[in-house]
Amino acid sequence: MKLVGREQELRVLRSALRAVPGLVLVVGEAGVGKSRLVAEVQGSHTGRWLVGQCRPVEEQIPLAPVLEAIGEPVLRSGTRHAVFSSVLEQLSGAGPTVLVVEDLHWADPGTLQLLRFLAGRLPREFVLIGTYRPEDTQHAGEITALAGCVPTGARATEVRVQPLEPPAVQELAAGLLGVKSLPTALADELVKRTGGLPFVVEELLRDETLGRGDTLLRALASKPAPVALRASLTIRLQQLPDSSRAVIRAAAVLDAPASEAILGVVAEVSGHQLTAAMDAGLARGLLGEPKPGLYDLRHALARRAIYETIPPDEVRRLHRRAAGALAAVEPPDHAQIAVHSRLGGSLGDWMIHSELAAEHAVSRGDHAAAVCQLTEMLELEALPWGDRARLAVKLGQAASATGALEDAVATLRTVLGGSSVASAVRGRLRLALGLLLSEQAGEICAGRRELAAAVSELGSDPESAAWALSALAVPTMGPDSIAEQRGWLEHALLLVGDHAEGAGQLAVRRNQARFRLALGEVDEADGVEVASGLAWLGHDRRSTALLDRAAETENPFTRTAIAAVRARLDFAAGNWSGLADRLARARLEAANLPLVRAELDLVDGRLRLAQGDVAGGKQLLESVLDTTVRGPWPLRAAAAAALGPYADAPVDECIAMVIHKHGWAWASDLLTCAFSGLPHSKVATHELAARFTAAVDDLDAPAATAAVSLIHAVLEQSPDLFTTAADQYRAMGRHYDESIALEARGRLLLAHGDPNDLISIANTYEAMGARADARRCREALREAGVPITPKRGRRGYGNALSPRELEVARLAAEGLSNTRIAATLTLSVSTIEDHLSHAMRKLEVHSRHDLAPHLTR
Repeated sequence: MKLVGREQELRVLRSALRAVPGLVLVVGEAGVGKSRLVAEVQGSHTGRWLVGQCRPVEEQIPLAPVLEAIGEPVLRSGTRHAVFSSVLEQLSGAGPTVLVVEDLHWADPGTLQLLRFLAGRLPREFVLIGTYRPEDTQHAGEITALAGCVPTGARATEVRVQPLEPPAVQELAAGLLGVKSLPTALADELVKRTGGLPFVVEELLRDETLGRGDTLLRALASKPAPVALRASLTIRLQQLPDSSRAVIRAAAVLDAPASEAILGVVAEVSGHQLTAAMDAGLARGLLGEPKPGLYDLRHALARRAIYETIPPDEVRRLHRRAAGALAAVEPPDHAQIAVHSRLGGSLGDWMIHSELAAEHAVSRGDHAAAVCQLTEMLELEALPWGDRARLAVKLGQAASATGALEDAVATLRTVLGGSSVASAVRGRLRLALGLLLSEQAGEICAGRRELAAAVSELGSDPESAAWALSALAVPTMGPDSIAEQRGWLEHALLLVGDHAEGAGQLAVRRNQARFRLALGEVDEADGVEVASGLAWLGHDRRSTALLDRAAETENPFTRTAIAAVRARLDFAAGNWSGLADRLARARLEAANLPLVRAELDLVDGRLRLAQGDVAGGKQLLESVLDTTVRGPWPLRAAAAAALGPYADAPVDECIAMVIHKHGWAWASDLLTCAFSGLPHSKVATHELAARFTAAVDDLDAPAATAAVSLIHAVLEQSPDLFTTAADQYRAMGRHYDESIALEARGRLLLAHGDPNDLISIANTYEAMGARADARRCREALREAGVPITPKRGRRGYGNALSPRELEVARLAAEGLSNTRIAATLTLSVSTIEDHLSHAMRKLEVHSRHDLAPHLTR
């Protein structure tokens, strides 16, 4: 296999071999690739190569490494000078010769003396190469002194071989796995676990059952240390004094950089003995100092290899001492203390510190770490139900910020099923489960049932009861009338009163804002939900500003929710450049968030329809309708409006829900669709127009106001009203909606013999990327007998990937099967196969495993 990451060392070594006679010392720690480097040069060097191998002292025969390498009759008895002279004679006059003596750190005194003799009398065409580990020898000074023996005119060279840099580790691993490149996360994990040592990388990846991609990443995390590495480290540990071995074992158990004092406490070594033990560990290359004053084993696999050599009872004792030592440090690292307490068998301490660690993780915004801590605690079946319920509530709150809902929902349901006795604790658990189900998981009916049940159990906890009531009061969810929901909100506000702002009161305030926005009343609250409500009303710039503020403290769920609202705003504004790619990335992040995914699919479906992919657009919009049977109603109404011109859509049903919910403020797309002459809409009458106009008159909802102008323009066939509607959309920054209004005006003028406006808007559509809309305008012009200059066909992407090909290729590179990709993108498997085939052809790869290096984010 090709030697990687050693270009500089190869240049130095080859240069040294050309400068004869000479001495070369190749220096580096075990496993760094000294012998491999020398072998690489040997393969391209003409001349005689003699290779000798030093062995551990107990196996070493004096002078054997050199005498066996020469392999020719030499004087093996007599005075030492006579033997040395015989060796020198054999090396002289034999043409270009390179003598390599491996592992000089094990050389016996006689061999070192012979090498000094040769170094001081280097034959004319002779190069002496020695390799050694500085950490494994007590003769480092004698070895380096060889350079001082070299006579004038000869050259002494030292080649220091360091661990591989991350890019070289990535290249080496890719070669071993037979792929062109590795995902960044996998390469980073390999560097962390191997310390950049080629031998360790090769040993780690030698197992052909490891798999690829995420499977390989998981396998690496659980794979035992290679046998050869364990054996090497065991030998090195045996050469250390007892105190040094104790410190090394303590470092393996701590599994994180620690101070000398902490290592001493865990190892039960102190004073001068601790200092000497640390010195020995550092000198032998077993310990490193990744940060000033903090010490650790050199790499993760070394930690695992040494850990696996410690007897089980000693492991438990070391973990208990580690927990005690870390608990004495201020501020305490509760996460580490929890781990050591659990592995040391101190379950009570584990529970205390694990819960504190989860709280600390939430406070710093690391909700994923909190979920891991809480989930692990809830796996302890012996835990009393009250404690399990309390922890499950915290789990639900932390999981809501991560977007990883499936496991959390299952855990909360399991815990809830553990008690049938009504209580405030169970009420809070129902609240946490109901919020996850209704707000994120898309199980709106089940979620609202849990919220309603929570209210009945939270009589002694008014703040939590208010939270549940306010969540039920959000008008965009559920079938309840607006009067009922208003009553719930008023009750919630009474319950929280003027109490200090806790999580419950903040949630009530946020849900009050959502209630007001759904009725067309602008609210000044913060949050992505408020930004989304503002966008439905048409306050796009205010929505964008709020999203920018929300992004400053974003968590995984907020990030995906922000991306969905931004996509909606970009579509309305006509900012379509790169929108398909942004949608694809956001869809991957929203894989476990059905409602966010539906919002992204709404935008993607509308984008595809405008660009001419009718089948793909319809499929996406139908999936949105399937997801939103119980809400969110604005999303369902917008999907029905977009699908209406192409297929049967529940327009009448959505209009009935708008009336039921007084949702005129967010129904602008739906109402304009109803007045577009669609045969399936039976309630689009002047009476409905009057009702909509009257309802919108008192609302702060620019999108609804523009929709009123557009509806009256349609009813009255008024070019001026179409212009008014277009101006109103332009004032909001909604250039696509502006274009639709101007298209309607252009069609009206075309009927009166003026084609210029429709020609102009066709060009506007084309520039925006709305090719289907542009084509529709040009077809109307042709039918009217207006000569249209033939347009060049749609520019192909050439060897570049189309947005859809890029999306499919990225999912394939992530390891998804064609069936999974089809389900993710709501396309047929055959369509996925076509896109993937085109992408692989353009990228000139023959396997989906080779896609990743060619795909840039």
